[in-house]
Amino acid sequence: MHQLLSSDDFFEKERIGVQIKRIEMNGDRDHYANWDWDFGAELGRTHKNKLKHDYTSSTDYARKTTQQVRKISSDLSKKFFSNGSELAFSFDRSLPIKDEEMHDKNDYQKDKNTTEYLNDMSVSWSLPLLKNKNGIIDQKTYDIAVLDYEDEKLVLAEAQEDFIEDKMSEFIDWVAYKWKIKVVDNSLMTLQESQEYATKVSLRDADAFARAIDKNNRLLLNFRSKLKAQNILLLGSIDTLDFAKNPPTLKQNFQANLVKNIKLHGQYKVRDLMRIKLEMLKNDRYISSYKNEKMADLDFTISASRDDNKGNYTSFSKSSEIQYEAKLIFSYSLSGDIGNQVYLDKYQLKTRQLELKFNSKLKDIVSSANKVGTDIKQGRVQLALIEQQLKLFKLNEEFKFYLKGDGEARFVIDEQNDYQDLLLERIAVLIDLYTNKLMYDSLLDRLLPLKL
Repeated sequence: MHQLLSSDDFFEKERIGVQIKRIEMNGDRDHYANWDWDFGAELGRTHKNKLKHDYTSSTDYARKTTQQVRKISSDLSKKFFSNGSELAFSFDRSLPIKDEEMHDKNDYQKDKNTTEYLNDMSVSWSLPLLKNKNGIIDQKTYDIAVLDYEDEKLVLAEAQEDFIEDKMSEFIDWVAYKWKIKVVDNSLMTLQESQEYATKVSLRDADAFARAIDKNNRLLLNFRSKLKAQNILLLGSIDTLDFAKNPPTLKQNFQANLVKNIKLHGQYKVRDLMRIKLEMLKNDRYISSYKNEKMADLDFTISASRDDNKGNYTSFSKSSEIQYEAKLIFSYSLSGDIGNQVYLDKYQLKTRQLELKFNSKLKDIVSSANKVGTDIKQGRVQLALIEQQLKLFKLNEEFKFYLKGDGEARFVIDEQNDYQDLLLERIAVLIDLYTNKLMYDSLLDRLLPLKL
């Protein structure tokens, strides 16, 4: 079983699905919670010509202007999962240069150059108090991605268990043919020994034994042919095991651990029900988000900023300004959001739909598991009766009489046939028990090992 599960070939599609969901989940988490850092720069040059016609004033104006733009900016921000708040830092530095050719009514007067630097720095922290409180709206995408990832892992586990069930079913059939061949082989040995003795005393008896031997040979050929086909099926999946040297088998002493409370087990252990629960969690997450969308925006923000300015246009041009601010910002849509309400109504109705789906699936699983459990109990009783018959069966008694000359060939053949039929019946019941056990464990998702 471990060898089957360790192969990537059988579950490659499902494994890729899990990897994709993990990438999406991690991406959504990082998109929300990682530091977001942007950097920008701007370089430019602007030329402007301005001609005033019939200008009669002595006030200078800029006829030709050349302006250089040199600017860098950086923004750093982060959102927090704990409370949905956002912390932001900002820095801008600008170094503009302006050259102007000044004119008045008498034409050209002088050149004017203005250089300066501007530094703007700010930090702010914003906390949503109503709408998007604790990040319930912004974090929805990540929360859904987490549930999708868990669901995809269940899909992989289900594919693995379905595969195990198929291969275990093939293995049970393989063991059945091995057991049947052994039973018929043993019966043939006794019949051949009887035929060898009969050739010395009665040709008629020898012919009777020959017919019985032919019948068993045909049965043996049928079993061996089916075993060969079953070998091909098994070895195609477990090609590193040598079934000839170390053949696996099933225990003749059948045991099965039936669940006492199937309903309770199913609610927490059966993957189909676990997947419906994940659907319900996703649905609840959508509902909580759309409900919160209906609330008013109320954000508490604190911020601090500093602006530094220095230029050459006056001797007192250097300045520095610091500002602190704390505020509550409120806004509410009186008309509401129709689209949001539609989705809220949809997911609220879906809640009941998923409850019905869960209860129906749970009922089906409990009913099916109880039926298979009853079949296992009845099979155990039937197996005990057959084993009791086998204990009471006096094997080879007619054969001993025949060797002494007190028996008849037909009684020896009937005795061997009866014993063989009883053994084959025991095998059939035992195989049915193992098949039902496999079905029972599959229904309750108990086939997959906890640790791979």
